[in-house]
Amino acid sequence: MKKILFLLSLCVGLSTAATAATATAVTGATGATGADRDWVDYKHLLEITRLDKFYAAPVALRDKVRMYGTVKPNNAGIAPAGIVFTVVHGAERKRISVSADGTFDPAIDPAWAKDNPKVLTNMPEGEKAGFSFGAAPLVPAGLQFDYQSLMGSVPQGNALIKAQAGIMRFMMPTFVGLALHYPRGEAATAHIQSRQGEKTISADANGVLRLMFEESLLAANAQVTLSQRPQSFDLIAD
Repeated sequence: MKKILFLLSLCVGLSTAATAATATAVTGATGATGADRDWVDYKHLLEITRLDKFYAAPVALRDKVRMYGTVKPNNAGIAPAGIVFTVVHGAERKRISVSADGTFDPAIDPAWAKDNPKVLTNMPEGEKAGFSFGAAPLVPAGLQFDYQSLMGSVPQGNALIKAQAGIMRFMMPTFVGLALHYPRGEAATAHIQSRQGEKTISADANGVLRLMFEESLLAANAQVTLSQRPQSFDLIAD
């Protein structure tokens, strides 16, 4: 699955070039990971990924978008999948694994978060890594949707990203639609019906079907029917 990643400078340590801007850098990663060691507290992990603002938003304002942390080691020889963060809460531990593309889900028990537990890492001292956040749409199961259910992540994602970006909001892209990913060459379609009429959108030769967000279709409560379920959904950024 393709990921939408957003990197913002927090003016801490080294900056790393990436998709949208620059990343906050934090000392800690090297190619050969080792034993767990004390690193930061949980509050700081959320701050450097900008997810503190996301989790602070009411659930109703973030129920259509999945936000996740990203880590990008400065050293090109470092494999993100080898990095592990461990949240320690009393005698209990939760390990947060990092995917090969550098994404991870830092969510923990809300009761733990209130206690601001410490976070361990297996990243030895000395290297640096950029931390930020990314976004993906949450789409209900099935093939038939009202427009809000299918496309609601677009306006909601824009609102969340702008709120997280703060004074850097002018550097952030805007979500303009969804990309539905099918196997290459598959003749997938999306049929949209509203009082404005009907139209059918087809996947391209690469299996990507692009649904651009339209306020008029949202207002008309359009109905969308997919010919088949895609392998994944991604937000399209302008």
